[in-house]
Amino acid sequence: MNYSRQRNLILDIIKNTTSHPTAEWVYQEAKKELPSIGIATVYRNLNTLVELGEVRRLSSGDGQDRFDGMVDEHFHMKCSCCGGLVDLESDGEEKLLRLKEVICDTFAGVNGEAELSAVLLKGICENCRVEKDN
Repeated sequence: MNYSRQRNLILDIIKNTTSHPTAEWVYQEAKKELPSIGIATVYRNLNTLVELGEVRRLSSGDGQDRFDGMVDEHFHMKCSCCGGLVDLESDGEEKLLRLKEVICDTFAGVNGEAELSAVLLKGICENCRVEKDN
């Protein structure tokens, strides 16, 4: 598929942040470089990038999709204080992968086949924890 200037810009914006942005945030950032870009163009290109596997769509439970430029399997935590999504990177990730396998195996036996597409934990992010401690 041919890549347009808009799609390249949107992909760069998502790949260069770890904030798991909403479409609206991506739109505001894209307007800085391409003032004529429309919100519909951003949504259309985000959908295409998700279909192509270039970015991941995340549901954070607040009704707004978030987008992640890191497409390999990993887990997220939603901060109970600020509402932000953070990547979980730790030695515990192997345990989460095993837990995911156990959950899928358990429900596959009951329902025939199961896939756990996302693991979203709730907690308090490092920034909010530090603010809370001060």
